[in-house]
Amino acid sequence: MEVCQNEAQIETAIKEQKAEALVLTDDGMHLTAFWTRLLCGCGTDGRFDPIYVMENIIPLFDKSFNYEIVDVKDWKKSEFLQAYYNPETNKIVIRSDVYERALAGIALDVIIIAHEVVHCIQSIALRLLNAMQCVEFKTALCGTDSSEMRQHELQTDKITALVLSPNRLIEGKTDEEILQKYFISPLIQLIFGFIKQAGKSLIETLNDTNYFTQKEEETKTA
Repeated sequence: MEVCQNEAQIETAIKEQKAEALVLTDDGMHLTAFWTRLLCGCGTDGRFDPIYVMENIIPLFDKSFNYEIVDVKDWKKSEFLQAYYNPETNKIVIRSDVYERALAGIALDVIIIAHEVVHCIQSIALRLLNAMQCVEFKTALCGTDSSEMRQHELQTDKITALVLSPNRLIEGKTDEEILQKYFISPLIQLIFGFIKQAGKSLIETLNDTNYFTQKEEETKTA
């Protein structure tokens, strides 16, 4: 299933002034989509239900996450902005008619909500990659420039398409290639990130305690 949406429909609150957005490499996008499906219990052939993920899965991984369904008559945004994710409040907001149609299985509304769910998952991935220093899977943090945000929106569309079309994640790959791409390489990067972060913390601690200066003075005194 390809994701085709009007620009106004995929506009999100990621454009708030203080927002940071993750720009992933192609491998990073595939990895995000694969593990999104895996952690949501979809595997490589199950159905991805963005409403179920929003209501039941994301809160398991991120206690600060929340979502809100707003009645049509109380909707203050543009009629073309039917749902959005606010990274500052870590909250998905959905217009009630879109939510109800998605529950009924209307494809466009399912895609709209899936797009915002992917935004939220990217926010979680951003925090993880920053913590682990996994620079291989990301290219940059984009600011508020419109071209950068367009790049982030297109990226979110690509990940959403991969999440909704899992065959594209493993098509043409052997079991060994899948294992290497989605498990071994990321694990190595995480381990390297742990080691790098631990080493950085150790150096900062030694610098803060003037360890090297003290040792030098002890040597001179001796």
